[in-house]
Amino acid sequence: MPMRLTKLLGIELPITQAPMAGVQGHALTVAVSNAGGLGSLPCAMLSADALRNELTAISRQ
Repeated sequence: MPMRLTKLLGIELPITQAPMAGVQGHALTVAVSNAGGLGSLPCAMLSADALRNELTAISRQ
């Protein structure tokens, strides 16, 4: 099962990082993704400008 999940998601490790609004930004998302897991960005509490800034920071990594 983990092999199917990793293939489906295009990741190396069957690890999904939970988005933690208020305590996490793009840095953890990038770190988890770079380590081979599925990084997540908490964005429900962000304004449109803040979300744009976070997504720009992720895309630059």
